[in-house]
Amino acid sequence: MSNPTTPFSWQMPTSTDLVTDLPADFEVFGQAVATSMADLLGGTTGQVLSKTTNTDMDFTWVSPNPGDITAVNVTSPITGGGSSGDVTIGIQAGSTTQSGAVQLTDSTSSTSTTTAATPNAVKTSYDLANAAIPKSLVDAKGDIIAATADNTPARLAVGTNGQTLVADSSTSTGLKWATPAGGGGKVLQVVQGTLATPTTNSTNTFADTGLTATITPTLATSKVLVLVTQNGCSKVGSNVDNSIGMRIMRGATSIAVLTVADVYTGTNTSLNAGAIAGNYLDSPATTSATTYKTQFKNFFNGSSVTICSDTALATITLLEIGA
Repeated sequence: MSNPTTPFSWQMPTSTDLVTDLPADFEVFGQAVATSMADLLGGTTGQVLSKTTNTDMDFTWVSPNPGDITAVNVTSPITGGGSSGDVTIGIQAGSTTQSGAVQLTDSTSSTSTTTAATPNAVKTSYDLANAAIPKSLVDAKGDIIAATADNTPARLAVGTNGQTLVADSSTSTGLKWATPAGGGGKVLQVVQGTLATPTTNSTNTFADTGLTATITPTLATSKVLVLVTQNGCSKVGSNVDNSIGMRIMRGATSIAVLTVADVYTGTNTSLNAGAIAGNYLDSPATTSATTYKTQFKNFFNGSSVTICSDTALATITLLEIGA
C-alpha cells in the first residue's frame, strides 16, 4: 500500500499486491474513504452543510440562520422572485397608473406620460419661467405692461375714462394716460339709418315712421347731433284738409318736435308736401347703446298722411361730438 490518491491521500493497492494482499488493501482503502466522508453523514431536514474548519472534508450540518436566503419574495414594481430554482428579478415599466422604471428625457416640450424629466430639463424649464413676466405684475382691470429699461417690465395703471395713451419721455415707462388736447367739438363717430318704405298714419296720435338709428357714445360727456330728413310727405286724394306733425325720439322720450308740414288742398286731391327736415343736439349722458327714431301723426283725425311716398328715401344721421 503506497499508492496515495490525490487530493485525499487514500492508500491504494500497488500492482504487486493485487493478488497477495488485495482483501486487506481494500479494507484499508475503504476505511480511509469512510473516515474522510464521515462528516457528510447525518443531518436533518432543512439543515445545510457548513465548513467547520479549513481542514479538508471537515464539515458539519447546521440549521439555516435567519439571514440565509431561502426564498426571494417581491412586490410591485419588482417582478419575478421565487423560492426554488433559478430566480429572475425585474422591474415593471412606470406609468401614470403604476409605479416602476421610467426613461429620463431632456425634453422640455414632450407630452409623454411615461418618461421623467432630467435635472437639465427642469433647469431649462426654470430658466424659461424665471425669464417670463409674472402675472402678478398687473393687479387691476385695464393695467398694461410697459418697460422702464431693457428687459425691465413695469406696470402702467389704467387711466380715466376718455383718456388716451401717449408717449412721454419724462415718465419712467415713456408712456402716460392723458386727456386728448382740443377734443371738444370733434366728431368721434357717425351712424346713419335709412327708410324707403311708404308708411301711413290715419290718426292724430304719434306713431313710429320706421326710421331709426342706434349709437353707443364713446364718452358720457359727448353730445349727439341728430340730423333728420323725412322725404315723401303727402296726403291721399280722399282728404280735403291735412297736416303732418313729426318729432325726434330718444328711446321713449320726445326730444324735439319738427316743423309741421301742411298738405292742405281744399279738395279731394292728393298732395306731396316734399320733405320735413330738422336737427337737434342731444346730451344723452351715457356710454350705453342709445336709439333715436322719428314719429309722425295726422292733425286731422280720420284723414291719412303718408311718408316715403313713392319709396322716397328718408335718413337719420347721428354724430357723436366730443365735449
